Amino acid sequence: MTTTLSSPDKVLWPDPRFTKRDLWDYYTAAAPRLLPQVTGRPLTLKRFPDGLDGDQSFFQKDLPRWAPDTLDRYCQWSESSKREVCYLVARDVGALQWTAQFAAMELHPWLATVERPDRPDTLMFDLDPGEVSEPVATAAHQLKAVLDVLELPSMVKTSGKRGLHVVVPIERRYSTEEVRGFGLAVARATASRHPDLLTVEMRKARRNGRLLLDWSRNGASQTVVAAWSPRAHQAGTVSMPLSWVEVDDELDPTAFTLATALDRPDRWASPVAPQRLERARAALAEQGYPSDDASPRSSRAFT
Repeated sequence: MTTTLSSPDKVLWPDPRFTKRDLWDYYTAAAPRLLPQVTGRPLTLKRFPDGLDGDQSFFQKDLPRWAPDTLDRYCQWSESSKREVCYLVARDVGALQWTAQFAAMELHPWLATVERPDRPDTLMFDLDPGEVSEPVATAAHQLKAVLDVLELPSMVKTSGKRGLHVVVPIERRYSTEEVRGFGLAVARATASRHPDLLTVEMRKARRNGRLLLDWSRNGASQTVVAAWSPRAHQAGTVSMPLSWVEVDDELDPTAFTLATALDRPDRWASPVAPQRLERARAALAEQGYPSDDASPRSSRAFT
């Protein structure tokens, strides 16, 4: 498809003065790395029509009716909205350029594909330090250590802000409930080894200054910002794939921007093979951490 770029000089990120043209050019150049992260996945767009300092920003799930017919869609009934919602499915550089034209400064794909929307192919942990002083890199390595014992190789990227995302590719044979329950079990096992530093509690009142190992992103229709996606951060950052040796207390996520990100090698060019979970699930159960699903909105404690 062909999209015309209008208002190319409109500033989206004021401090580095990244414009719509810069976003368009970034999506175009990043397509060989970015498309494998989003192709075949329903996308939620975070749009800033007037830039980061504008009055308007919103998450857009439903493609507008006037969106070109050449854009691929995945439509699903939304019980909360009581209507069908049609998500963008970006399969080529033209779709990425279309998102740039409409100031989509972040791309958030599902953890499952349209072929098997009920079977996630990604287990994800979101480590967001928030107001916690504990270095997030330390927590990421503590989580990796548990995954290593379970013989589950993992990948890591910056969130594009202060956090890190730890990812385990998995085979598409488990329900969303099974994957979320397993993620909670892994997080509980990790937090139990470092109870003064880490927690799985979703309610802030129960965290007591500890860093949250957020397992809840593994729920149905949940999203996480794509690797290589820009972020709505004042520095114009990108969610950057890393090697584990790069994850240390000196890591500065603001070093990876639209202007610098593609100068680096693609640390996810050879991704980890999808994993099965049966042995790890049994090992966690033996340690007292069954893979029981739970709603993150529950009022009960998770520990």
